[in-house]
Amino acid sequence: MANPWYRVLHRFCNGLYFSRISVLWPERLPRTGPTIYLGLHRNGAVDGFIYHAILPRANFMISTQLRRNLIGRLFFTGIEVARDRDEGEPGTNLEALNQCMELLRMGGELVIFPEGTSTLGPRHLPFKSGAVRILANYLESGSPIQVVPLGITYECPWAFRSRVEVVVGAPVATDLSDALHPLGRLKELKRSIQSALESVGVNVESEQYQQMIHRLACVATLGTKRSYFKTLKALEQSIPEKILLDWRALRPEIEKRKLWHHQGVPLFPAGPAWRYLLALGATGPLVGLGALLNLPPLLGAWWAGKKFPDGPNVISLWRVLVGAPLFLLWVAVMAMVAIVSGRWPWFGLYALTTFSGLKLYYRVKKLAVAVHNGLRYPELRPQVLAFRETVLRETFREPAPLTPSLSPSEGERVPEGRVRGWFMVPRRGWKTMGTLHDD
Repeated sequence: MANPWYRVLHRFCNGLYFSRISVLWPERLPRTGPTIYLGLHRNGAVDGFIYHAILPRANFMISTQLRRNLIGRLFFTGIEVARDRDEGEPGTNLEALNQCMELLRMGGELVIFPEGTSTLGPRHLPFKSGAVRILANYLESGSPIQVVPLGITYECPWAFRSRVEVVVGAPVATDLSDALHPLGRLKELKRSIQSALESVGVNVESEQYQQMIHRLACVATLGTKRSYFKTLKALEQSIPEKILLDWRALRPEIEKRKLWHHQGVPLFPAGPAWRYLLALGATGPLVGLGALLNLPPLLGAWWAGKKFPDGPNVISLWRVLVGAPLFLLWVAVMAMVAIVSGRWPWFGLYALTTFSGLKLYYRVKKLAVAVHNGLRYPELRPQVLAFRETVLRETFREPAPLTPSLSPSEGERVPEGRVRGWFMVPRRGWKTMGTLHDD
């Protein structure tokens, strides 16, 4: 992506929509030389914005559908390829292959999404053969190349000001035996790539189990420096029995109460509730004022997230595509009003309030939940804190092998349909696990 416009725009969108983007094992990123990055695809084209932030030299293979209108061309660029479901011109993919080969021969970086599309499901989608064929074609030249898998984990993919972790995996071995025939080389490369991509993602047996470990990861990482991805990975195969036992004791108490939740978890204060109330009183009005001053772009982004997505994996994308331009337009309007009226100090106050509101929103959201629960149900706090300590202690032990005992116990029926939280509570009467707020 030689055009600096896209890098600046993507960094702006990332900073506006997400509160923090972290990179795990950044030392694995090559500094020079031809490189193919293989990225897991979770959250629509927003994944590309985030990958681009850490790979400023990279060119992306993108669907032709992304650039069919003005908004698409404004936000996206790359080597266009027609997927099976896309409307592509004959020869589009052959031309794309030639562009990829030329880019790599010149020592460039290429980002490919082997799944072809995104999903927030419990497992990755089947990997297409395109990435393997591009790699195999390049290896025929005898030139060295680096192949690096990338994963991406969202605390809550569609939530405004959520947090993201990009996972840089170990390089894929490309030194294959000369004794292998061409088809055998393709199969070996495909196995290596699949194994590498599964190491940087979290793949579980069902949507219920996926939601279960996300709740636990939220509990384990709130107020700590622990990695959300590493916590999920530790729970990928099994959940410690101690956590399940403690939850079964706590669950009836949680179900009796109308608790507020953050990412499906009812938070409680780690210390005296009055301290959290003071913090909320000091920061909440600033966030509220910032939201009020930017109500038009916020409402526009909210409306787009309701109107256009055909699945949860593109909610954030539509909010960004509509909300980011509206926000820039709104800032320009506010600046023009300041120029015409001669009240520059008011524009400075607006800018400061907006910036502070963005920075504090995620914290205030958690504070509000913790204060409500702590003041309304103080008797539940000790049990919840004890459960959280169990989660902290048990999630970073050496993972045990998957055993049937870690599934819902015998006799417990798993409800069918959509389950929003762990512990298999039907949605209508659903209450999720509790933890404290300590951030």
